[in-house]
Amino acid sequence: MLLEELRIQVLATARQMVADGVAHGAQGNVSALDRETGLIAITPSAIPYNQMQIEDVVLLDRHSKVVEGRWKPTSETPMHLIFYHERSDVGAVVHSHAPYATTFALINAPLPVVLIESATCLGGPVPVAPYRRPGTTEVGRIAVETMGAGVAVLLANHGLVTVGADLAQAYDATIAAETTARLVIMARAMNAEPVPFDPDEAAFMRETYLRGYHRTPISKGTPTAPKNAVQ
Repeated sequence: MLLEELRIQVLATARQMVADGVAHGAQGNVSALDRETGLIAITPSAIPYNQMQIEDVVLLDRHSKVVEGRWKPTSETPMHLIFYHERSDVGAVVHSHAPYATTFALINAPLPVVLIESATCLGGPVPVAPYRRPGTTEVGRIAVETMGAGVAVLLANHGLVTVGADLAQAYDATIAAETTARLVIMARAMNAEPVPFDPDEAAFMRETYLRGYHRTPISKGTPTAPKNAVQ
C-alpha cells in the first residue's frame, strides 16, 4: 500500500472529527500532502468515518488523478487541490461542519481572537467567505482568496476549513476555531462581549506555537521536576 502512514493519519483525523463533534457520519473531508512524492491522501465520498478503513483513503496526484484507491474521492477535492496549488506552506486541509464555528458563518460574522488557543493555533480572526456551491472549483477559489495567508476560513452557509503544515496543525486550528466560537456564543448569551486578544501578543503566541510546540524528548540526566518538588 502506498503512503500507508499518511493514510492512517488522514483516517485518524477524520474519526477524531466525529469524536470531537465537528462532523457526523461522512460529513466534511480531510487530506494531507506527501511532499516527497507530491501525492495527496484524501477521504473518499459518502463513507461514514466509523466504517472507513485505511485502504478506503484515496491517493491522488495534484491533477486529481486517482493513483491508488477503490472509491471516488470527496466531492470537495477541487477545494483541497486549490490549497495545495496556491499555498506552498500547506501540507494538510481539514473541512468540518463544526456547529459553533458554522454559526458564525451563518450570520456572516468573523470569528474573533479571544483565547490563547485561538491566538496560538489561528493567529488572527477567522473571516467568512461568501457562499459558493459546494464541490465546485469556485468554493475552493473563494476559500483560498478569503483565507489569504491565514490558516482558517468560514464558508457561508456551509462550514469551516483549516490548513496547516501537517494534519496536527490543521486540526489544532479546527478545534481552536470551534472552541473559540462556543465560548464567544456563551459569553454573548450572558449579555457580555468577550475582550479581544491583543494583536501583538497573539502574534507572539502564534510564533511560539509554530517554533516550539512539538514533542521533545528529555535528555538523559535532565531533571523532570524542581528539587524538593512534590512527586
